[in-house]
Amino acid sequence: PAGLSGDSLLRLNRQIGEMTADVPPAGRAQFVYPRLFGAGLAPPMAADLLPIARDWRPDLLVHEQGELAAPLVAALIGVPSVTHSFGGAVPAEFIAAAGDLLAPMWSEHGQAIPAYAGCFSSTYLDICPAKVQSVPLTHVRMSQPLRPVQYAGEPATHPPRLRGDGPLVYLTLGTVMNQAAVLRAAVDGIDGLGVRLLVTVGPDADPAALGEQPAHVTVERYVSQTEVLPLCTAVVSHAGSGTFLGALSHGLPQLCLPQAADQFRNAQAAVRSGVGLALRPDEATPAAIGPAVRRILAEESFRVAACGLAADIAAMPSPADVVGVLERLK
Repeated sequence: PAGLSGDSLLRLNRQIGEMTADVPPAGRAQFVYPRLFGAGLAPPMAADLLPIARDWRPDLLVHEQGELAAPLVAALIGVPSVTHSFGGAVPAEFIAAAGDLLAPMWSEHGQAIPAYAGCFSSTYLDICPAKVQSVPLTHVRMSQPLRPVQYAGEPATHPPRLRGDGPLVYLTLGTVMNQAAVLRAAVDGIDGLGVRLLVTVGPDADPAALGEQPAHVTVERYVSQTEVLPLCTAVVSHAGSGTFLGALSHGLPQLCLPQAADQFRNAQAAVRSGVGLALRPDEATPAAIGPAVRRILAEESFRVAACGLAADIAAMPSPADVVGVLERLK
């Protein structure tokens, strides 16, 4: 264990949330990234991670793009650090702003902070297919494609009972930004399209918040997307990277309802690549969601584009392939 957790992490998230209350949803990622992943999370992570690294002496540190302590720790113990994407690339200006806030942390250890908070000094593991990459990679020195493989985990103890026949639409806003009002609007918009609907409200939410539903609508707290996506015809989601890339891996057209973070960039990429449609928060009404879902189900171009992305993903190097690349890093 290292870094903030429990009440201290909740307090930081609450503080950041209060600071962003007046920031428009599409602009929150640029505001939050340097303050949360930079100034907020990296210093306590570095304080915990450095003694672990000095004791264990790893040959390599791999850190995801929201964890910005590892580059400093790697520099201090003299080993490479590899940055692992969690979806599309984080814009260069976000990371540079985080670096500005983290310069004192590096200075405390007698180090001048490199460009981009020390990220990209070695390999960048890129799980985002080029067709839906929304950020130029000019700030990345060396990129290694890596196939996005969903974590299967343990089989679901109680898999959802999906009654009836016909197309299955999966509706989710992920495990964090699962506002009941947005889900209700989507359920109301999709109702009447003649499809089965599987809705997840998140592990900490109450399915009863959506009210009583007809037999063709199944509401769960959480499902294993690895098990569900192969059964689906289309996905309606917040366009979080896990759901976004998972759906593309199965060639599924999508309606994106972005709420925050990188979701707006993913939604734009979905529209640009032809794999789906997107509605901003102020547009996501039942009257707009219903016709949009009807389109992605009826118009073959969305499925053709999504299947093309699925083929691109399948052709990316596997995790096993990329391990060999990492083993050769010096």
